[in-house]
Amino acid sequence: MEIKLLNGDVYHKEDILSQMYNDEFYYGYLGKNALSSSSCKKLLDSPYAYYKSLTEKQQNVQALRDGQLIHLMVLEPNKVEYLTFTEGTKASKEYKQAIKEVGYHNVFTNSEYYKAKKIAERVRSVTDVAEMLEGAKFEIPEIGYYNDLPFRGKADILKGGVVMDLKTTSDLKGFERSANFFSYDLQAALYLELFNAFDFEFIVVDKNTLDVGIYKCSQKFIDSGKYKLDLAVESYEDYLNTEDLENFVYRGVL
Repeated sequence: MEIKLLNGDVYHKEDILSQMYNDEFYYGYLGKNALSSSSCKKLLDSPYAYYKSLTEKQQNVQALRDGQLIHLMVLEPNKVEYLTFTEGTKASKEYKQAIKEVGYHNVFTNSEYYKAKKIAERVRSVTDVAEMLEGAKFEIPEIGYYNDLPFRGKADILKGGVVMDLKTTSDLKGFERSANFFSYDLQAALYLELFNAFDFEFIVVDKNTLDVGIYKCSQKFIDSGKYKLDLAVESYEDYLNTEDLENFVYRGVL
């Protein structure tokens, strides 16, 4: 099977899948040349928001750094040894020098390390979670078509036709609201399509209380995500058909 990307490049599927394990290729090159659940969230905002995500340098948000480290510690702890950890704060000379040598995404402070370690140990200690992780595959990439457009995805956890995603939150009791606000339903609907899976579940840990939740996705939730996915595809068509995205405006009559 061949995959034609948004820029017209064509790959044999097995070749591109092997390259998708490389983060620079997956988030860099494919970030611009294939759609994803993240890009769809931008498209739901507007074609202009999607355009900005492609043309502007993305900010390094602390929550994303925390999530990256927690994911590694829970799902792929063997990779943690390849990261660099420094004393002091991010303002220290040691931290800044380490970034120059190995890159921002590979350097964390010891404070970040111990905070993530505490959270990861809690997640892995929960019996139900440990059973879900046993025998599973982690960080599995996939690429395919939806409405004739190339979409990429990477399953945190894949086991027996079930895709599972690890999320962190600052309010576990409010996760159901967050799941709708951040369009996790769109992610679930897309991943069921990409991975030809029959179920999607979220494993959620509260970074403050260390409470852990497991959430199955109802058909209503998936249908909601499918609706958003279709809206995002329509927005992408608007993006393609807009000649001057810098001056994109919505028009209507009240």
